This record gives sequence, structure tokens and C-alpha cells, in this order.
Amino acid sequence: MKWLFRYEQKDSLLHRLDPRVKLLWLFGVSVLSVVLGTPYLLVALFASTLPFWFILRPSKSKVKAMLIVFGSIGLGFILSQALFYYWAKDPLFTLIPSSFPLLGPLTGGIYFYADGAVYGLYQSFRFMTSLSAAMLVLATSHPSGLISGLVRFFEIRIGGNNYRVGLPYEIAFMLSSAVSFAPTLLEESGIILNAMQARGLELKGGVRTKAKALKYILVPLVVNILRAGRKLAVAADTRGFRANRNRTYVNELRLKSNDYLFLAYTILITAAGLYLSYSGFGGTVPV
Repeated sequence: MKWLFRYEQKDSLLHRLDPRVKLLWLFGVSVLSVVLGTPYLLVALFASTLPFWFILRPSKSKVKAMLIVFGSIGLGFILSQALFYYWAKDPLFTLIPSSFPLLGPLTGGIYFYADGAVYGLYQSFRFMTSLSAAMLVLATSHPSGLISGLVRFFEIRIGGNNYRVGLPYEIAFMLSSAVSFAPTLLEESGIILNAMQARGLELKGGVRTKAKALKYILVPLVVNILRAGRKLAVAADTRGFRANRNRTYVNELRLKSNDYLFLAYTILITAAGLYLSYSGFGGTVPV
């Protein structure tokens, strides 16, 4: 799991793209995952991110972790919608009848709806599409390049002076640090879990046993996260973070021919998706 949100140092077409173009593509895909409403368009939008994974060629462990994550998301949406589908008519079967003591009168009965399960499957593609695109951007963009793209998104020239438009460097640094903490958090969790098991911590058993073991894992995990955050803050202050208002950069971001082609592709699919949404294929509609 720790490889899902970590940069992979490779020489692929996606790695050579400008991070600003990839951020625009991520924004366009995220917008379309919200405005498109018909099942087939949502599935097609998710499928549009898959060819980029073939270009990236992730490791087998990462593919396995992605399948687990996407499968969990799909299963969660299916179960939630199957039990609480607003447009439901006839349930497939009954889980808890309305005559069941205590829970029956409180809930009015809990039923499983087949049309709700299908609806939840399609709706899961909204989240999976944005997640797939975000993981692609993180896996192919170096953190320093991602920060540069957020800070210097584009330049405008007014009165002979160049002005850079983007996020403040502090916010961009905070976003990049937060993303980089995700794999660190997973890695630390695995290390702590192995250490506690080596010391005799029992994880097998009922809910009470697992809840008792959880506190032995969470406390050192929170302490390690705070310690890592403090080290990061000290390192940033030592290197003169926020010492100068105008920062200089070793590598200047410049769009190349591949960037313009990918940008044209992003504009094309975003415009086509918005047009389809405006034409009546948008919104959340029941199947």
C-alpha cells in the first residue's frame, strides 16, 4: 500500500510531461467525474485513465494494492447504495424485518435492493476515476516539480514586468508534504505492527482484543508522525524557508511539444464531457 502515493523514478512519457499540464488533466478529469451522470460515460471516463497506467508500467505489488483499493471502494459503494437506495422500489431480500425487536421499529427494516447495488457500482467510478488520475500524477511528478508547478502555474506580463500566478509557496509545500506523509504513514504502521507482534502483542481474537491492541499501535504512530513533522520543520528553517520573498529555481518549467499535445487532449475531453453534460448526460440519475 505504501507505493500507491509515492513518486516512481522512471523515464516514461508521463514523467517527461510538465507537472502543470498533468495538474490540469487531473482537474479536468475530476470535474467530469462530477458532472457526468450516465453509467456508460462514467465507466468510459475511468477507462480513459487506464492507458496511462500501461505507459507507466507499475510493479506487480502496486497493481495488487490498486486492485485491493479499487475493489474496496466499489464494494463499499455497492453495499451502501444497496441498503440505502433512495429510488428503490422492490427489495431483493430482507436483512432485518420491520418486526425485529428494537432495530426494526428504529430503522423501519433493512432491505437489500438489486437496483441500488448496480447504481452504487456505477457511482463508485466517480471516486475511482479521480483517485486513479491523482495516483498517476503523484507517481510521475517529482515533489519538487509538483511544488514548482503549483507555485508558478503560469506567467503574465503587465507593464514590462512578469508576474507568476499560482499558490503561495507555503501552501504548495504544505500540500506536497501532506501527500508525501501518506506512504510514510503506511510504512510506519507496518514497522510498528511488526515490532509489537515481535513483542508478543496478540492481534487474533474478537473486537475487544483488536481494540485493545489498537491503542498500542496508534500511540507510537502519532508520536512518530509528530517527530517527523518536527524534523521537517527544523530542516526547512535551517535551509532558510521563507527567508526571501522572491525565490529562485534551478529548473525552469517550460512547455514542450508533448506538453502541448497532452494539453490539447485534456481540453478536448473536458470540453466534450461538459458538452455532453449540458446536453442532458449530466447529474446523478437513477439507473
